[in-house]
Amino acid sequence: MLIQITILVVSLVVLSFAANYLVNSSIKIARKWKVSEMFIGLTIVAMGTSAPEIAVSVFAALKGQGDLSVGNVIGSNIFNFGFILGLVAIITPQIITKKTVYRDGMVLLASTGMILLFMSDMKIAMWEGFMLLATFVGYLTFLVIKKDVTTEEDDGAKAAAKDYWIFFISLIFLIKSSDFTVSSAVYIAEYFQISAWAIGATIVAAGTSLPEVATSVIATLKKKFGLSVGNVIGSDIFNTFGIIGISSIIAPITLQSKGQIFGIADSLFSVGLLIATILLILYFMRTGWKISRKEGIIIFVIAILRMGFEIYVGKF
Repeated sequence: MLIQITILVVSLVVLSFAANYLVNSSIKIARKWKVSEMFIGLTIVAMGTSAPEIAVSVFAALKGQGDLSVGNVIGSNIFNFGFILGLVAIITPQIITKKTVYRDGMVLLASTGMILLFMSDMKIAMWEGFMLLATFVGYLTFLVIKKDVTTEEDDGAKAAAKDYWIFFISLIFLIKSSDFTVSSAVYIAEYFQISAWAIGATIVAAGTSLPEVATSVIATLKKKFGLSVGNVIGSDIFNTFGIIGISSIIAPITLQSKGQIFGIADSLFSVGLLIATILLILYFMRTGWKISRKEGIIIFVIAILRMGFEIYVGKF
């Protein structure tokens, strides 16, 4: 156990340093290509920090563990949109643009609604996976065509060749350090005999979301709100459309309900919680076009309570 704790501490230290370098290089790349930091956050950074979720969900799907595969994605999205946004808003109130709510927020809400619809028969077929992936490609293409041109004053250095290397190397360190953290978390969860869905929706979800945590926190400390919020929303959209889409194409996913909550299968109930969380946060974003510190505390507490609830109902 002492070794696991040591690995955890070292991994978290590496994670924080890697995130700092990732954010700095991302800002320079955005300036180089004259696009907004929100665009970088929604695309390159979002997909990069979602790499742990890709690995966990795809391998789980290949092993026939559909509950862990989908549970990881849904749990990560709730964690990202609850814990992370709540945390960064507590640190510094997040400035929100109309485009974030009416374009990206609505896409996230629609993608989650599609997942709930596809999961209603407790499975996600291959053709449904193709639909999810095709929709994601369409959204990504739209972002590239309609890329946001930066309106910020160019007050810093633009990317040099080394910054691209720094970006990718720091991303690799970010992902690898997260992997070590996830391994320890899964071991602990299995020791306490928690269900596969609960493990995926809580412990693994939190662990695979560590790159998003580190990236968004560092971006917030640098007052780069477009990057911090864009990273969270972009990661959630990619998780829903891309990861579940890819996983179900590789191997059609079958979900096994371990119990019911208010007469609803636990997995479907979790997706319902995610939709409720998205609606609440979009409402907060719309009021004053920011997420205040008070709203951040509410979001953060809800995320913590929800994780505790998942673990409680997921025990054998």
